[in-house]
Amino acid sequence: MLKLFSIFLFAAFLTTGCVDKLDDTPQPPAAFVAIYHGSPDSPDLDIYAESNKINNQPLIFGQTFPYSGFFVGERRLRFNPFNAQNTLLEKNITLAQDKIYTVVLVNIAADLDAIQVEDIWEEPDGLKSQVRLVHLSPDAGDLEVSIASQTPFGAATSYLSVSDFLELEKGKVKVVVKSKTTGEVLVTVNEIELLGNRVYSLLIRGFANPANGNNPISVQLLTNYIKF
Repeated sequence: MLKLFSIFLFAAFLTTGCVDKLDDTPQPPAAFVAIYHGSPDSPDLDIYAESNKINNQPLIFGQTFPYSGFFVGERRLRFNPFNAQNTLLEKNITLAQDKIYTVVLVNIAADLDAIQVEDIWEEPDGLKSQVRLVHLSPDAGDLEVSIASQTPFGAATSYLSVSDFLELEKGKVKVVVKSKTTGEVLVTVNEIELLGNRVYSLLIRGFANPANGNNPISVQLLTNYIKF
């Protein structure tokens, strides 16, 4: 799986600013990192790895800087408002060779933070997909999430919890997100299509009680990996 994954990410690896040039010399050991903006009231962001800005377009809420190659060891990430000089967050992450990670920006803007998750999945097949659940709604409390007939799905019931990747049959599924405390249905999506040969993250993001209706709680399906 890692060989196919590395080929898939090769172009992204060359554009992060973490490698100066490609030549005939062996490439240094690398890890792969994606960065997801999950802080619902934080501004659009620039991302720096050490002193190198690594994104050309602003990273906005609900978007991902795709898996890209980073040198292994301890790396420092810095997040600024887009086209601004002030820093909102600096975070050290530790990367191991050939490992795959997602760094998720979390919490409200006044308490912005980031969590690092190692992405570990089994190779999917054409009839099934793998899905994990990520709880990023800062004011929703504990949740119960059902996907198709699986209630509850995964173990990601508390804020910032991330479930393991679980196998599901491909097809269209219904997703229901409830408050585990009150039983209130917070969001329902009647049809989400899961394809075979895919690995997904199902994100619960946004505010259960949004100010001025901004970024209300919602469900987002992101693709981590496609088996070609």
